[in-house]
Parts: sequence; structure tokens; C-alpha cells
Amino acid sequence: MNYKHPLISCICITGNRPLVLQRAIICFARQDYPNTELVISYPEEDLLSKTIIDQINSVSAIKIIRIVRPQYEKPCLTKNNAIEICNGDYVCFWNDEHWHHVNRLSDQYIVIKDSPFKASILMHILLYDFHQQKTYHSAYWEWQETLFCERKTLLEAAYIDIEREDDSGIIHFLSYKNFLFHFTEASHLYIYIGYGTKDKDQKLFNSYCKDGEIMEDINETVQDVIQLEYYLN
Repeated sequence: MNYKHPLISCICITGNRPLVLQRAIICFARQDYPNTELVISYPEEDLLSKTIIDQINSVSAIKIIRIVRPQYEKPCLTKNNAIEICNGDYVCFWNDEHWHHVNRLSDQYIVIKDSPFKASILMHILLYDFHQQKTYHSAYWEWQETLFCERKTLLEAAYIDIEREDDSGIIHFLSYKNFLFHFTEASHLYIYIGYGTKDKDQKLFNSYCKDGEIMEDINETVQDVIQLEYYLN
């Protein structure tokens, strides 16, 4: 391990979403933390993601590890495989549909460095309703999408093959062990973008916004930074 700057692996699980994937890759490339790799898992028939990764590799020096998975692989197996394959001392989950601040990795690492904690999670994030074009400050919650964790600890708590696709089991394990640092004042590090492509997803996102606080003063800034066109050049 490089004790000054241990390697952080960001795991991005995607599928046929080339535009948001490109934004996610650029958010990764702009991180101010100096020692990183990006592990991207996409289904074997997803030629769009393959093309985006090929293009990025041709013009950038960022380290990308690609995993081409079976088309109908279960999400828990996909995550376990990515954690097994990555090389990092730490793992950060990197949702391709959302936006990540340039300081996300460094800030989530520094709060657990030289501490008894093995993981950090954001307790407040920003929520952006794509259809209503409104920004909210989230309620206090363990936002699973923002998990940052020591890799060997994640390997201990491997994802179980169950119907539920969320990360509550992992969060419970980390909390039970008192390994989880709750990062309370860093909502700017993560923008959860609610596209509402499925009815159940939109209902869940609406409940998040209902519990949050509308943020009119930063709405224009949020709209600017998440614009896909900004990441296509």
C-alpha cells in the first residue's frame, strides 16, 4: 500500500447509457485525489459503452479496467466481481447517472484516514429533479450510492445473492462493526439526478424530494454542472 496516497478503485456499473457514462468518466478524471483507477462493468451486448471507453482510452491517461459481464447477471454478482477484480486499497461506488464533485474521493478518504473507521458515507446529498428542474437538499439518510470503503472490509461483507438489490446489508454490517463514518456536512459532493425512467424509481425519488429542502439559490449552478453537453467535447 502507498501510505501517502493509497490506490482508490471506483466501481461504475453501467449498461447502454453512453452519455451519462461519459459524464461519469470525466467526473472521475477530474478528481483531485492522485492515485485512482476506474472499474467499469457493462453487459456484453453493450457496444455503446465499449465505444465510449475505447474513445476515452485513446485520448486520456486515466486507468480504466473494463469488465464485460453476461447480459442477465445478477447485480450482487456484478458488484462482487468488480470488488474482486479491482486493485485498490479502497473502493468507491461511482453511479454513472449521478454527478460527482472533484473533491469527492479526497474528502471521503481524509475523514477516515488515521482513524478506526473503515468506510464513509454521505448523510446529506443534493437531489435534482430532471423533469421539474428543481434542486433539493436531502434529508438525513445513509445514502448508499455514496459508500466509500476499505476493500478488504468489503470483501468480508460480500454481497449476498438475495432478491433485494440495495446495499442495506453492507451498510448494516459496517454499522454493526462501528466501521462507518457518517459524513454530515458534504452534500455538495454528490448530486443524485432523478430521471424518472421507471414509475417505481420516480415514486422513490419523489419521496426523497418531499423529505428534502428546496434549494432555489443553487438550482442554476446545479443545472450547469450536470449538463451532458458540457461533457461531450
